[in-house]
Amino acid sequence: MPNKSFEILPNGKTCTIIFYDNIKYNPVIDGMTGKSLPSWDYEKYNITVNYNTNLLAQIESDYSTWLKKAKNLEKEIESNKIRDYRDSLLNNCDLQHCNPEKWTAMSDTEKLSWANYKQSLRDIPTQSEFPYTVNWPTIPSDTTNTVESTLASNKLVGQQIASLSLSDAEKTNLISQLGSQLVQAQLNIVSLKGSATT
Repeated sequence: MPNKSFEILPNGKTCTIIFYDNIKYNPVIDGMTGKSLPSWDYEKYNITVNYNTNLLAQIESDYSTWLKKAKNLEKEIESNKIRDYRDSLLNNCDLQHCNPEKWTAMSDTEKLSWANYKQSLRDIPTQSEFPYTVNWPTIPSDTTNTVESTLASNKLVGQQIASLSLSDAEKTNLISQLGSQLVQAQLNIVSLKGSATT
């Protein structure tokens, strides 16, 4: 159990203040002996500030303000971590799944599904337990790399792939490798045709 509600750890001209809040006795059972062992649950918040000799008195005279400042700092740090991860998902979504080529190949239902997913990501900071508990939306299935969707989205590439003597599995693998790079796809197909005729 923390001996104090806060402690100051000097580090040169700065110091870290550690606050302990909501300290609750919560004994645990020893798995070996079956006896109850003392244990405490508590929340811990850190904040780094410039050190001065009056800091202890300043905190004691306005403890709630200092504690709130430490809590707000932690919340801001955690919020930024979640937002950064959320932004990476949005960027990946735009690059990998909702780029212009794939978007035009999607059905209206698929477009709505992706639009809802992206909006759910943007709305994460409005969740009631944000940033400590986050309900992440489920990413929609990407059906734009199937043989059928590729053939439908680009007739020229589709005709060239269809003309190859490949199994459906080989065609699917080829499309997966080509991804959204249609120019590269055409080069690969030409290369495959050349090697098939030699």
